[in-house]
Amino acid sequence: MKESFQLILSLIYVAFVIAGISGISYSLFRPEGWVSNWLGSVWSMEMRFLVMAVPVFIISIVVVKKWLNGLFASSKGDTLVNILMGILLLAGIYFSGKYFFF
Repeated sequence: MKESFQLILSLIYVAFVIAGISGISYSLFRPEGWVSNWLGSVWSMEMRFLVMAVPVFIISIVVVKKWLNGLFASSKGDTLVNILMGILLLAGIYFSGKYFFF
């Protein structure tokens, strides 16, 4: 019972972290996003989606690999990793709530 609860909790954790990565990436690289506001008309449409897809894919693979290795199940990481994962988790909760409720 306890192991299945931990598995479900870690699945939710990974889902929110990936949602946070995706939400931050989308906010950065969407047509009216942060990067296009910074760079203006230099930012082309094709380049924007390629630049958004590659980091999301790579970071998602790293997160899933670390989850499968059990890094998130215990506190093996240092403080910086825990802070980064907490920020991504909160961002995932924010973007999931924004997507589903607003």
